[in-house]
Amino acid sequence: MGRSYFPTADAAQTAWASNYKAKIAEVASTLGLTPEQADNQKSKCDTIMSSISNVAAKRADLKEAIGKRDEIIATNGGSLRADISNIKTLPGYTAGIGNALGIISIPSSKDYATFKPTLTIGMFGGKVRIKFKKMETDGVNIYRKKIDATEWSFLARANKSPFDQSFVLDAPGQIETWQYRAFGVVNDNEIGLPSDIVQVVYLV
Repeated sequence: MGRSYFPTADAAQTAWASNYKAKIAEVASTLGLTPEQADNQKSKCDTIMSSISNVAAKRADLKEAIGKRDEIIATNGGSLRADISNIKTLPGYTAGIGNALGIISIPSSKDYATFKPTLTIGMFGGKVRIKFKKMETDGVNIYRKKIDATEWSFLARANKSPFDQSFVLDAPGQIETWQYRAFGVVNDNEIGLPSDIVQVVYLV
């Protein structure tokens, strides 16, 4: 008797369950299974395929939501920056109003021009884990891009190391290589130089 086979990847499990469901009906009588036993096993296959399909749909929804979030933040954040710049030119503007609105950064006596974060990256518990040293900063702004892309996209502000990122592959079961870099942040302002680029390979 050979070793039992049961796949683990989503695509392979879907194909396997579909085949098993079809074939068990054909061989049920030969095996001596009752119709109820065969139907029970086919139902289990349906449940497996349904759960995988549901996860794929949720992945697509999450990807769309993340993209929408980034678009909204980029559009509205950029517009708000212009609004803030205009507010600071208005006759009634004062430093007190600026502080109340939270639009005045606190100057620092330190020279951060050459500050460069150090990142390390790896997979941990099914997530991307990024480690960094805050040093004299408040945290880091993390950016990422696919290895073949040209533009970086903002991922998150991380105030504590390590930072764990959950991710969704464009196509489950495929390999994706992503690159990451970060800038130090002081008083909500990016400072210094970008970190060296680190990369990780996704495969789930």
